[in-house]
Amino acid sequence: MEIDACPMEGFEADQVDEILGLDEQGLSAAVVVALGYRSEEDDTQHAPKVRKSSEDFFEVR
Repeated sequence: MEIDACPMEGFEADQVDEILGLDEQGLSAAVVVALGYRSEEDDTQHAPKVRKSSEDFFEVR
């Protein structure tokens, strides 16, 4: 389907719950994800992905 997704960090779940009326439904936000089709005008869409190894992030002692 060629749909892209991007999870978002740092959102305030309680505010999302209030805005969307999730509290009244007994629900709460756990994750926010942007979904959509990539723009044909996106010049960076064919750039290589940057992935770092876990060794770059964690120090095991």
